Amino acid sequence: MKPFYIITACLCLYAFSAYPQTDTDGNYMFSKAVATAYNYNTQAEVFTHVFNDTVALKDLNELPFPIQPVFLSAYIQGGVLTACTLWNNSKDYSVQEEGHLLVPLKNPDNALILSALSSGSNPAEVDIFSQPFYLSPLYTLDINGNTATFTFTDAYGNGAYGFPLKGIFVMTLVKDENFK
Repeated sequence: MKPFYIITACLCLYAFSAYPQTDTDGNYMFSKAVATAYNYNTQAEVFTHVFNDTVALKDLNELPFPIQPVFLSAYIQGGVLTACTLWNNSKDYSVQEEGHLLVPLKNPDNALILSALSSGSNPAEVDIFSQPFYLSPLYTLDINGNTATFTFTDAYGNGAYGFPLKGIFVMTLVKDENFK
């Protein structure tokens, strides 16, 4: 009888280790974002803008800053982003390739996108997130308690400045305890 209990205990341990459930798994909701640009050469801060709510995010598009995906909600499983809804266009995405590829859940109409581009539409008006979109390979996700922090770092240029810039975009999301 003793071997039966040992085998049962081993099987239970194996089952729990094969499918780890963490208390960090779940849906996280937008709380705050901060966009900061630095002089790439000197690391001197050029500007910082804080967005304390989704209403304030409308000013993000006015900043001399690279377009960033802003998560209204993000589903995290096993410490990896697996699904999200973007503020940029209010659309839902599955996230593949270990949290780096946003894939729209609804297929976009490619003819409409090509038509908009060929008609001379302002490129800023074309939704870059309507096709699969790779997140910066340098982005990080840190989870501490009920808070998930996404940090995107990008080097970029802007004609208004005579030097290259380094942009750091930090989004803070808080776990939705009501989501099951």
